[in-house]
Amino acid sequence: MTVSAIVGSLRMLPNHTPVEILRELNHSLAGNLRGGFVTCLAARIHADGAVALANAGHLPPYRDGEEILLPPSLPLGITADAEYEESNFRLAPGDTFTFFSDGVVEAQSPTGELFGFERTGSISRQSAQEIADVAQAFGQEDDITVLTLQFAPA
Repeated sequence: MTVSAIVGSLRMLPNHTPVEILRELNHSLAGNLRGGFVTCLAARIHADGAVALANAGHLPPYRDGEEILLPPSLPLGITADAEYEESNFRLAPGDTFTFFSDGVVEAQSPTGELFGFERTGSISRQSAQEIADVAQAFGQEDDITVLTLQFAPA
């Protein structure tokens, strides 16, 4: 049901900024998740490499193996008056941009060891499939989603 609400809301926001998208999603989810929450990272990547990001408690993406520092923020649905900030930068031709779900860092070995942020950072230059395979082999506990983009100007 939560995914349906998110998809329905997103269809109403095709030309909004990442901050506006998170604000609207948050308003539609606040008070409707029975104490739950949703993390989300909204990104708009323009043909010239300009990137606008806004984060709602999600893991930051990596650019060429380096974590992009984003301001702290609350996940969606916790409080209707949460504020979100936009971060802007520009990708250069050939830059690799990688997004992860928390299933990567929270992959857990049979002994209970978490895959963690250090290991995630060390494999962040690999392809999405390779990253997902490594996390899954370590010990999948949650969904694992990885998206890797390589910027080629229009």
